[in-house]
Amino acid sequence: MSVIDKFRLEGKVAFITGGSKGLGKAMAEAIAEAGANVVISSRHLEECAETASEIQDKTGKEILPLKADVKVPAEIEEAAKKCLDKFGKIDILITSAGINKRYAAAAEEFPDEDFREIIEVNLMGTWNACKIVGKHMIQRKYGRILTLGSMLSVVSIPQRSAYTASKGGVLQLTRTLALEWADHNITVNCICPGPFHTAINEQIFKNPEIRKFFLDNIPLGRFGKLEEIGALAVFLASDACPYITGASIFIDGGWTLR
Repeated sequence: MSVIDKFRLEGKVAFITGGSKGLGKAMAEAIAEAGANVVISSRHLEECAETASEIQDKTGKEILPLKADVKVPAEIEEAAKKCLDKFGKIDILITSAGINKRYAAAAEEFPDEDFREIIEVNLMGTWNACKIVGKHMIQRKYGRILTLGSMLSVVSIPQRSAYTASKGGVLQLTRTLALEWADHNITVNCICPGPFHTAINEQIFKNPEIRKFFLDNIPLGRFGKLEEIGALAVFLASDACPYITGASIFIDGGWTLR
């Protein structure tokens, strides 16, 4: 098999939480372009269906939209069952579902209910998806799991206590799962993005002070492009890197070098 062939995902099936928009959508499209059939899930079925149709038209691969809230294990169970009924297997899991509260608040003022929600979606949601899909992968003795951490999994900025706690937890969860499931031929790696050009971030970056703060801290001097995280997802989901597991891959323009 050639090096290029190892990156191809023909015959693979990917299940992506939070795949209807942003980074999740970019990774779903890249995974499909590499040859996989893809299940896209989120809380909003209409968004999933719209994204699925768009990616299917672009790639010619079968894209299945499903409604599933990562906070609700029963919904993930049902979505995984529908995926298995349709495709017979799940080779790749990408846990892209996540939230952040787009306001600044010091820890002593941060609302408890918002803290709990961020932990529940970002950390518990990752746990739910990995646990449920991981059982299937263990049975098949094969799997590629990509969790979504953040540059804020290892560094911090003020007024982000809930988000940093959740993403730090995702990173440590990734490492533990990689240890536990290595014997089952399952790799588990954590993608840690920095600032990217997504729709929600575009609104934030319109503020000149915020934009300058981020750009001043990125050695490459720019924000990430969506196709860049898609390419990384294809690499980690493929059979080109079966010896990489438990890794945290930073795609942050060098932010965490400082």
